[in-house]
Amino acid sequence: MKTPWLILCGVAALALAMSAPLPAQEAKPAAEEGAFDLEAEDVDVSGIEEILRGDQASLEGEFFSYDPAGRRDPFRSLLIGFEDAEAGVVKVRPPGLPGTLVDELRIEGIIKTPEGILAFAQGRDNLSYIIRPGTKLYDGQVREIQLDRVIFERQVNDPKQIRPYEEVVKELVK
Repeated sequence: MKTPWLILCGVAALALAMSAPLPAQEAKPAAEEGAFDLEAEDVDVSGIEEILRGDQASLEGEFFSYDPAGRRDPFRSLLIGFEDAEAGVVKVRPPGLPGTLVDELRIEGIIKTPEGILAFAQGRDNLSYIIRPGTKLYDGQVREIQLDRVIFERQVNDPKQIRPYEEVVKELVK
């Protein structure tokens, strides 16, 4: 019965001895540890220079381009676009629907035609426009027109969102 107890104590003592920190050793100077002394020996670096020349020759005349393929360019600043607003520079928007924001449109009527559903909208210049799915606006486009509402896709410049747009629904004004 004492044998298992002695084995357990021996194993515990061994584990404790192995986990104890080793005594600190004094650092030896680099020369004593056998470090290379470049001044004492002649080192042939011609191979290194040849490799570097080969790398430079292989990169000559080439240029690199980045294809974002629908993703944000990681080399462009996220602050681009905010600088103009802070500087007080106002961008001139084109006239008509291409210069109208989604929030500036007011849906006044929706009609069903043989070609599809169309909507009449009043823009920021108090003119009426006929819009259909796919009509481009300054900050988005018309995605779908239903009998009582128009659904827009407004572009969003927020890197935290999964989709680069948000859905805006405008009801028919009665």
